[in-house]
Amino acid sequence: MPTVLVVDDNKQMAETIARMATLLDWKAEVALGSRAALEMIRRLQPQLILLDMNMPGIDGGEVLKFVKRDPLLTKTAVVFLSIEGPPEVQEKMRSLGALDYLLKPIDLDQLEAVFKKVLPSGDDSPSRV
Repeated sequence: MPTVLVVDDNKQMAETIARMATLLDWKAEVALGSRAALEMIRRLQPQLILLDMNMPGIDGGEVLKFVKRDPLLTKTAVVFLSIEGPPEVQEKMRSLGALDYLLKPIDLDQLEAVFKKVLPSGDDSPSRV
């Protein structure tokens, strides 16, 4: 079963997204904030990180840079989630290696589309990182 790490500083938002992921047959773990995420990412080595862009302290962009620098995480895809998303910010995050950028609130169909990008054939290795 593929694993997704949901990272958000809003507990209700993170848990809601995690529940949606489990409905789509993914194992979902939650990290409340960037610091917790950094501690969990290497241990879990998830196939996907759903990452809130704007969090206090270390923002999502810095977490993405951490993931992209770590050779153990080369198969981990990152998708940003945010309530705002100017096109230039979305493009910058994609240029840094994010797979996608979704505006909150996300729905089950959007989440399923992201999962299909990560595991298009049902295997457990991302199609693109």
